[in-house]
Amino acid sequence: MELRQLSYFVAVAEELHFGRAAAKVRIAQPALSNHVQALERELGCALFIRSTRRVELTRAGEIFHERCVGILSEVDLSAEITRAVAGKTIRQIRIGTVYPATTGVLPAFLSKIARKYPDIRIHISSGNTGDIIRGLENGQIN
Repeated sequence: MELRQLSYFVAVAEELHFGRAAAKVRIAQPALSNHVQALERELGCALFIRSTRRVELTRAGEIFHERCVGILSEVDLSAEITRAVAGKTIRQIRIGTVYPATTGVLPAFLSKIARKYPDIRIHISSGNTGDIIRGLENGQIN
């Protein structure tokens, strides 16, 4: 099992469409399908229910998706921490926010961060409080 396969699986699980997922991860759709099928063979179970009209996660696929998101987040965070320990600057910050903050506090905060740290990429994900807490718990946001 390779990290690349996990990221391909996550893309399909999030898009629920092989064509859009292939575009998202920038590979050909047949190659993406092959990677997902190889992953399913290795695991010994189906991760998706496929029909001509839709793609759905199986129960095993839902659980695997949750775990893969956590694993990939941990790998990204580990790389960032390692760079920071080695004296390299952190390259990205993932912020979770709820609606009122996106129009009030957040723009001024982002402006200050951008001026002070111009090389940092900032990723914003908005949602409700439960979404933000889950994102913090599974490492999707800082």
